[in-house]
Amino acid sequence: MGTGISTLSQAQTQIKNLAEQQSLLNSLANQLATGKKTQKFSGLGNDALTTLRARADLSSLNAYSQNITNASRRMALMGNAIGEFKSQTSTISSSMLLFSQESYHQSGDEIFYDDPLTAEVEKIRVGLTSADPSVELQTMTDLADNLYDVVVSLLNSKDGDSYILNGSDTQTKPLNDSGLLDSAMTKLITQWKEGTISNEELIADLTSGDNSTNLDAIDDSTIGFSAALSSGNVADVSVRASETIEVDYTVRANEDPFRDILVGLAFLKNATLSPMVDAYIEPNAYPNAPDVQGAPGDTIGEMQDNFFEVFNAVQTMVAEAAGKVDGVSYRIETANARVQELKEKHTNTKNMLTDTVSDIEDVDLNEVAVKISSLQVQLEASYAVTAQVQQLSLVNFI
Repeated sequence: MGTGISTLSQAQTQIKNLAEQQSLLNSLANQLATGKKTQKFSGLGNDALTTLRARADLSSLNAYSQNITNASRRMALMGNAIGEFKSQTSTISSSMLLFSQESYHQSGDEIFYDDPLTAEVEKIRVGLTSADPSVELQTMTDLADNLYDVVVSLLNSKDGDSYILNGSDTQTKPLNDSGLLDSAMTKLITQWKEGTISNEELIADLTSGDNSTNLDAIDDSTIGFSAALSSGNVADVSVRASETIEVDYTVRANEDPFRDILVGLAFLKNATLSPMVDAYIEPNAYPNAPDVQGAPGDTIGEMQDNFFEVFNAVQTMVAEAAGKVDGVSYRIETANARVQELKEKHTNTKNMLTDTVSDIEDVDLNEVAVKISSLQVQLEASYAVTAQVQQLSLVNFI
């Protein structure tokens, strides 16, 4: 009888061992399938807090890295637009410089005037027989007309549905060419040719951009910039690149170099800029009013001098603006380099955190496979022993 009870106890112990081995096999099978030691953080024991913190840091770094990726894409588009703007500006600036070095810019024969009230023959050059511009002037005017639309398009560049040169107001178009600039330019040039305003006044109107002290100055709203840009109510754009660092990469379409180049192109393409010199169509002749008015002045020399005084001031404004565009490009390049440096640091830190999580949570699949194989052998042996024990009965011991 004592032997039977001992045998029953042995069977119960064997069954318990089988259950534990089966549970361990299931656990190892899950580890093999998932690559993880456990499906619950509580199963990691004292290492649970470490891996939770590492995962939280990884989540933050991933968010910052994504912020940088999005901002870098926008900065690349901004850089491309500004680079193309500079390229186009260099073209018109070179054309203007070459034009100012030439001497003859209007078709037709010269008209001379001899004052009938004097005995001398003055032969004063007072105009030309044609209002048609020279090939050089017409070529430059056509170039400015074509480039104007190009640079407007560049200042209205987008990233998807968002405008990239309108500060934080990404849903508003920075520049709308409503025709106000051309109308204002026509008025100023006409007043200048009529002698209502001087060379100095016209130059100030074209270059100052501030109508708080000069009511005739061409300001941002006249050019067509959005109300928010014109009023300075557009906030900056920055990227949260880390827990403590924000990098500003704001570029506004109405910054001085862009504004100056737009005004310069509008001046060059304006229909009233030509002719440079008064034009008389026969039988009209001096001292009658010209058929088409040139720059202010009583002689061809004076008209040319006045024209080039204004023209050269505009040419200087455009050339200086081209240099300032380089400064805008540098700002974007510097900001992008800064965030790329931070992104690289984030990547290195993420690799370290990933290794930490892996060391705590992951299992060696080869090691698990060996354990499963060994445990299966043990289970088979245990099942065999259990089967033999279950075949025993009290009858065998009577």
